[in-house]
Amino acid sequence: MFSDYIDNGESRSGNAAVVQGGVAYTHPSGLFLGTRVSTLGQGEGQEVLPYLGFATGVGVVDVEFGYQYYNFPELDDADEGELFLGLGYGPVFAEVSYVVNADDSDADGSAVYELGAEYEFMPATAVGASVGYDDPDDASGVTFWSLGLARSLDQGTLSLTYASRDERGSQSLFAAGSAPEGQGTSSCWILKGY
Repeated sequence: MFSDYIDNGESRSGNAAVVQGGVAYTHPSGLFLGTRVSTLGQGEGQEVLPYLGFATGVGVVDVEFGYQYYNFPELDDADEGELFLGLGYGPVFAEVSYVVNADDSDADGSAVYELGAEYEFMPATAVGASVGYDDPDDASGVTFWSLGLARSLDQGTLSLTYASRDERGSQSLFAAGSAPEGQGTSSCWILKGY
């Protein structure tokens, strides 16, 4: 449960609180697949995100790549599928996603790039930061960023996230929430990934 659904420095839930969850399967070979679900704002329904991919290590670098499909059953012309690639080296990560199919054809060819890091400054407590670039196909790119704090407890992970975008009319967003141990969520920077 989170007080807002922050994605790329903007609220995907219209500043409404959300409930998120999912199921996932990871094979020892590195193959993974699953589905994540999030509520959205009032009248917006849900976001359903099936995904599949492969994760491996190349020397000291962790690599994951795959495909995910953002499905919005109650919204028109909002669905889109994207390829993603993530790299991790110790506390640093880099990700890129590229839209390959979308209900709104203007979104085809859009890309998002993100670079971030986390640092555990005391047992079970970490800070993190990320900066990214949202590059729509129409060349009107926007920079976004986030800062976060997360604390792992026996019951799960508590997080605080502050984020924004370098865009006219954008908000400074603050989200607080809790996730079960090991449950990834797109609202919380510390649980980034699949």
